[in-house]
Amino acid sequence: MSINHLQLVNQKLAFASSIIASLTASSDNTATISKLQQQSLKDAAVFHLATALHFYVRELAEQHRITGLQVIFSIADLVSTLQKLDKYSSEASELLEIEQTNNSWLNQLTRYHTQLFRSPEKVKEKKAFGQGNAINVIELTEAEEIASLDLTVNLLEIWQNEFRALIARQRETTAEY
Repeated sequence: MSINHLQLVNQKLAFASSIIASLTASSDNTATISKLQQQSLKDAAVFHLATALHFYVRELAEQHRITGLQVIFSIADLVSTLQKLDKYSSEASELLEIEQTNNSWLNQLTRYHTQLFRSPEKVKEKKAFGQGNAINVIELTEAEEIASLDLTVNLLEIWQNEFRALIARQRETTAEY
């Protein structure tokens, strides 16, 4: 029996669930784990949730009989591919809307995951004297916003539960057709 995307999504969600359960147990247990271990487990849970999302997007593409799934890496890729084929997916549109909604669970998850892959920016030294009458501009970026996100076990549980609920609902709707 070959492994399909549905099974991969379920597997990655199970992996994330196992890690989150380990984090919960370690916080309830008197034997504490180091901050390094906690952060590595939290990041691992994020990787598994993001990988589940990756495979879920491909699962949706598979349902729409899209060939060449290897070029679909994101929700935007799926929506774009569907548009090129004059197809519509309410599931993909819903995912895109949730991802684009500021501070939604999916927006936070994808931004945090993206942040994990960013290289540190080189700090530019300011010159002692400014340019004439110019006022220095300070750029506020998403990187600063996401850095302030406190990745807790509770937040990971919320992301996982919301993702599981969305998948269950969308799969149920798709199964009706």
